[in-house]
Amino acid sequence: MSIKQKVSRKLSAILSNDVNGWGLLFILLSCLTACAPHPATHLQPTIAKDPVTAFKLQVDRLREELDIPGMSLLVLHRQQILFAEGFGYANLEKKISATPETPYNIASLTKPFSAAVLMKLEEEDRLDLDAELAVLLKKKVIKQGNRTFHGYSEACHEIKKASWNPFFRYVSLLRDYRCESERITVRHLLTHTAQGVPGENYRYNGFLFGFLSSVAEVASGKDFDKLLVETIIAPLDMTRTIPSWDDQLRDRALVERATYYRKRLSGFVPSEYRTQLSASAGMISTVMDLAKFDMAMDRNLIVSQESKEAMFTATSSNSGKRLPYGLGWFVQEHKGMKLIWHYGHAPEAYSSLILKCLDRDTTLILLANSDGASAPFHLGAGDVLKSPFASAFIEFTDRMDLTP
Repeated sequence: MSIKQKVSRKLSAILSNDVNGWGLLFILLSCLTACAPHPATHLQPTIAKDPVTAFKLQVDRLREELDIPGMSLLVLHRQQILFAEGFGYANLEKKISATPETPYNIASLTKPFSAAVLMKLEEEDRLDLDAELAVLLKKKVIKQGNRTFHGYSEACHEIKKASWNPFFRYVSLLRDYRCESERITVRHLLTHTAQGVPGENYRYNGFLFGFLSSVAEVASGKDFDKLLVETIIAPLDMTRTIPSWDDQLRDRALVERATYYRKRLSGFVPSEYRTQLSASAGMISTVMDLAKFDMAMDRNLIVSQESKEAMFTATSSNSGKRLPYGLGWFVQEHKGMKLIWHYGHAPEAYSSLILKCLDRDTTLILLANSDGASAPFHLGAGDVLKSPFASAFIEFTDRMDLTP
């Protein structure tokens, strides 16, 4: 039925029942609203009949509500790209639109890459995930931020000192790390169960996860950035990812990288969040390159099926309690569906999300140039459904009936 026919029918009904004429005024205003052109399609997501269009409109609406100037998003189904799109601006000042090829810092989405490197080393019998850090890193020169530690014992000593410093900004990341008295293993860091009694409780800790760079270097005899390149980035031809095997590719990605923003009363202000590459964070990539990584994981091209299943299995505590993290990935159940995911968050700078619905063979990859896709939702607690982007994606897979 056309808009004109709908209006005519409503008008007849109202005129027969509304002697005061208020209904006539209402319907005339409704007609003006229905017939007028809409300047911004994201303000009317309910009119989209196509599920893909409706999902894109919903994503763009959420982007604006969450103060994200620019964002890139990609959806995979059956290891094929269903669609990829940019929303808003990668650079507000220069009016450069975000695209699927826009590079972003991916923050903690680096962790699944690091986990894959470690699992590959384990497959090659060069690393034991249950090796004790104090033994493995005994003589290793460890770099953490702008600090250098000569061996694990020195790092442990400095961690204990900093954990008692009330003025240290990240003291919670160091508190109750019993490196001087407990046997802490590679697996404990990889599963975020290193604090307190090792293996008993989950506490997401990007700082401690960063020690896994040194673990990989000791096991392989190579620098961590070269390991990433040789194991994953070069074989998958991830040409817009840093670290890179080519200086020209690296420089191009840096030039074209999204500008990061924080929201102030005056509007968006350019922001910066400096980080060096470690097992925990520091990579730069695009949704297109991350899709290559996701497809390679699905096809067992990086690690074996057995290793992947171990990564995608929730950790059990010493007492048998199910924890929300596997080996480098969050693991969650939702209505009988298994969700494998990870998020990234650099405060007042950038954010990211990858969500795999294993039972539907679908993946969402999202990169943003503010922290709005992660900051409000406390995703480190282990529930991806706190993210409206994740919830919208799962609803989208429902509407599309995306089954393997």
